[in-house]
Amino acid sequence: MPWLALPFGDERKESLSRTFKVRGIPMLVALDPKGRTVTTEAENLLCTTGDAYPFTKERLKEIEAQQEEMAKGWPEKVKAAVHVHELVLTRREQYFCDGCEEQGQVWSFYCGKCDFDLHPKCALEEARGTKGDTEEDGEGKKGEEGWVCDGEVCTKA
Repeated sequence: MPWLALPFGDERKESLSRTFKVRGIPMLVALDPKGRTVTTEAENLLCTTGDAYPFTKERLKEIEAQQEEMAKGWPEKVKAAVHVHELVLTRREQYFCDGCEEQGQVWSFYCGKCDFDLHPKCALEEARGTKGDTEEDGEGKKGEEGWVCDGEVCTKA
């Protein structure tokens, strides 16, 4: 790693944890040469981009522009066959796609009512109708992936 890190068990950890509001480990905080915080999301940026270093304000703006470009042309909302509610294109650090059950990051088509995520690829396939249909099961709508929705809340069947 080309940056400074605390050794395991370092006594300064408690003070830095309070200062940077550490919620869990690993956590990587980027500081500029004057000690000002550039980002507390450096670990996430490394995972999502692979090339976020060096952590400068300019580099972070460049990454954000690349992520915005990635989503150009995608609809803001989609209706997928596997879910009863409309899904909204949302920035999500990390999530598990409820369609293919694989991890995703950066962009998700998301339902805030149910905490339901679909990768953009999965959601756009669903919106085009290239995956299975939705059926009624007596309790509400049920998608092919085993979600039962009563109109307000969806649960994995």
